[in-house]
Amino acid sequence: MAFSWIVMAPALGLSQTTQPVTDPDPTRAITLLREELVDAFNKGDVDRLLSHLDPDVVVTWQNGEVCRGPAAVRAYYNKMMTAPDHVVSKLSTNPVVDDRHVYGDWAVSWGNLGDQYVLNDGSSFSLGSRFTSTIARRGQAWKVTSFHASVNAFDNPILKSAAGKVGTWAGIGGAVVGVLVGAVIGAVIARRKRKLN
Repeated sequence: MAFSWIVMAPALGLSQTTQPVTDPDPTRAITLLREELVDAFNKGDVDRLLSHLDPDVVVTWQNGEVCRGPAAVRAYYNKMMTAPDHVVSKLSTNPVVDDRHVYGDWAVSWGNLGDQYVLNDGSSFSLGSRFTSTIARRGQAWKVTSFHASVNAFDNPILKSAAGKVGTWAGIGGAVVGVLVGAVIGAVIARRKRKLN
C-alpha cells in the first residue's frame, strides 16, 4: 500500500463510492487492494483511502510520527497537506512491491514508494522511501492493519538540502565576519598611522 500517499495526496478530490476488496483469493485480493489504494491516491480521494484501513491500523511515517486509526491518519494528512502551516504542497508516488508473503488471511508486502515531493518553498526531490505493509482479512474485506515508511537516515535529499543551506549561511556569515574584521583591522592600522605622524 503506498502510504505516503495518504499523508500527502496531491489534493482532496471528489469521493467515489468505496467498495471493500472481498476477493476470496488472498493474492488477487491484495493486488486489487493495492490497485484501489494507488488509484485513490492518484485521484486525491482521502476518504476512499481511509475506508481501506483497519479501525486499529498503526502507521509510522518517515518523520517518525505514529498514527493509530483512520482518524489519526486523516489528522496527519491535514497537518502535512492542508493546514495553514502545512509542509508539502504536492506528492506523487509510483510504489513498487519488491516482495510479498501471503499467510492465508494476512500478508506482508514491502518495497519502494517511489515518492516525489514538492515542498511549500518550491524545493522538490525524490525521497525513495521504503515501506512495509501488513494486510489482513477482516470479515470478507481486506484491510491495511499496519504500515511503516522510512528513509535512509544518513543519505537522503532532505539532509543534503539542509547541509547545502547550512553551508550557504555559513559562507554568508563568514563573509560578513571577514568584512567586519577587515574593517576593524583597517581602522586600527589607520589610527596607528595617524598617531605616528
